[in-house]
Amino acid sequence: MTKSSQILLLVAASVIVLATGGLFYLFNEAQQVTEQKAIASLDRGIALYREKKYTESLNELQSIPSGTIQDWHLPYYTASALVMLKDYQTAVPELEEALALNPQETLILFELGVVYYKLGKLGLSKGYFASVVAIDPTNEEARGLMDIMANLQRKQTEVSSENTSQDDDIGVEDQ
Repeated sequence: MTKSSQILLLVAASVIVLATGGLFYLFNEAQQVTEQKAIASLDRGIALYREKKYTESLNELQSIPSGTIQDWHLPYYTASALVMLKDYQTAVPELEEALALNPQETLILFELGVVYYKLGKLGLSKGYFASVVAIDPTNEEARGLMDIMANLQRKQTEVSSENTSQDDDIGVEDQ
């Protein structure tokens, strides 16, 4: 390889390195702008939620590109807006995502307790309220709701036992 070929190769390599660095810089800048827009949308979504504008809040929060924000507030407020709009089933995976991001956050655990109560899953509801109390023993609201869920479960079991007993009695009479 001649000296001029070596110089040409070195210049070409330098141009590629500079171009790659420039592309990396531009990509990094674009990513930062996207993250800043996502954070601004999250802030707007939370503000709308606090203003009780649940549909608008949900629209704003759902406009944030997936994976842009790895923070529990996004799925939590999305789920909370869904709960206020009585879409409990859709709220569950959002709350579970929020819980995966912050397993000690009592707001998430409490909301899961509420959602599972609304879905008629009293055992799960009671368990989430118990989790809140385990983290924050002074949370009287969670303690009270945990007790209510236990009583509702007990009554549900009693009614179920009575129905089974009545079915057995009917079966005896039919024979």
